[in-house]
Amino acid sequence: MVFQLISRLLTGEASIYFARLRTIATIYVVMGIFALAMLFFLFLALFAWIAHSIGVVATALIFAAACLVILIGVYIFLTIARRPPRRRARERMQSDVASIASVAAVSNLPLLFRSLRRRKSLLIVPVAAASVWGVFRVFQNWRDGGYRR
Repeated sequence: MVFQLISRLLTGEASIYFARLRTIATIYVVMGIFALAMLFFLFLALFAWIAHSIGVVATALIFAAACLVILIGVYIFLTIARRPPRRRARERMQSDVASIASVAAVSNLPLLFRSLRRRKSLLIVPVAAASVWGVFRVFQNWRDGGYRR
C-alpha cells in the first residue's frame, strides 16, 4: 500500500488514490454501523426469546448480570494489560538500544572476520573467556550442591 502511494505520488495520481481511499473508508464505516445494528437486533431477538420462556423481568435481570460480569472481566483485563508509561518507555528504550547494538555488531562482522583471518591469535580471547565462564559455572553449581557428590 505504501509503495502504491509512492508510485501514485511520482506519477501525479495521488488525488485519485486518496479519493479511492476515502470511498473505501466510507464503505467500511457504513458496514460497521450495519454490523452494530445487526448485533443489537440479535441481542433483542435473544432477549425476546428468553423473555417468552421465563418472563421479562427475569430476562432483564439475566442480561444485566451478564453485562456486569463482562464489564468486570474487561476491567480486570485492562488493569492487567495496562503498564505505566515509564515502564513502556524503558522497554522501548531497551529495545531501541538492542536493535542499534545488533546493527552495529552485524555491520562490524566483516571487519572482525578480516582481523581474525590476519591474526588467528585473536580467537584465543573469546575461547578463553567462554572456558573461564564455563568452569566458574561448574564450580558454582558443584559448591551449591547441584551435582551429586
